[in-house]
Order: sequence, then C-alpha cells, then structure tokens
Amino acid sequence: MRKSALYSLVTIFLMQTFTMYSQAPGKPAPGFNLTISEVHPGGMIPNVHTLLVEYTNTSKVDYHPNGCWEFRGMYNMIVLSDGIPAKETDNMRKLRKFRDGANCFEGGGLIAGYLKPGKTSKEYLEVSYYYDMTKPGTYEITVTRETFPWNPEKSVTVKSNTLTIVVPEPGSTEPQ
Repeated sequence: MRKSALYSLVTIFLMQTFTMYSQAPGKPAPGFNLTISEVHPGGMIPNVHTLLVEYTNTSKVDYHPNGCWEFRGMYNMIVLSDGIPAKETDNMRKLRKFRDGANCFEGGGLIAGYLKPGKTSKEYLEVSYYYDMTKPGTYEITVTRETFPWNPEKSVTVKSNTLTIVVPEPGSTEPQ
C-alpha cells in the first residue's frame, strides 16, 4: 500500500509538471497591423519620399499606438536599393544613436491616447530623410514595429506590406 501511494504521488507530481510546461505561454499574437503607401505632401519634390504608415488596432481592447514620442512610434524601416541595403543618411545614424541611449520612461516621453478596436492611426515617415534615395534604381521599403519593444521575450515583429519606388535616371520622363 505504501508503494502504491508513493507511485500515485510521483504520478500526480509528474502530471502537474508536464501540464505546467505544456501550457507555457508563447509570444502573444500582435494586436495591430501595419500598412504603408507613398504620399506626396505639398507636391512632388524630386528625391523626397514620404510614407504614410497606417497602424490598425486588430485587438479587442484599446491599444496605445504611439509609445514614446522620441522613438517616432518605434517604427523601423527596411530599405533595399536594387536588392541590397540602401545607404543610411547621417539622420538615420543619429536617430539610431539616440534610440540606443534614450529611455522611454524618463522625462515623461509617453504620449497619451489610445486607439479603439478596429480604428487606424496614421503617421508620416520621410524615408528619404533616413536613407539616401537619390541614386536611380528600384527601392523596396518595408516598415516594422515590435509589439513589446521593452520586453523582447514577448515581442513579435509586425511587418507592413512592401512598397516599391522607382527612382528614374536624371532627365528621364519615366514616372516615379
């Protein structure tokens, strides 16, 4: 009887351990999606390429889309020029350095405001301010954002659609 009680106790312990590990939470599903398009505020200026980033709350709760103002909403850009990474400008290097040293929770950098389920927040990103897009060629741009940038164990990278912009040779009549 003593042996069967011991076996029962061990079995219960093993079942609880197995259940605990089998239910370990993974990374939560993103509560938003990203869509980008090119816009031309103030007319078409050569070599200036501005993106409209649309952040849509796909969750069932109010969502905070902006994060820290100094991080420009924590958007990251992947910019390829004819298939290879485009050259960063000094502005991108400065922004990266600033992001590396900035602390969102110092100095009240949080932006108030929440986005209701199904609603979209819009922000402009001047991609040519951060990447050199003066060279003729085909540029592919994707915007990404982390779901929990301050908690990498839970964070998921959300990617936008990829936008293609063609910069023509100088003097070409080819549309952009």
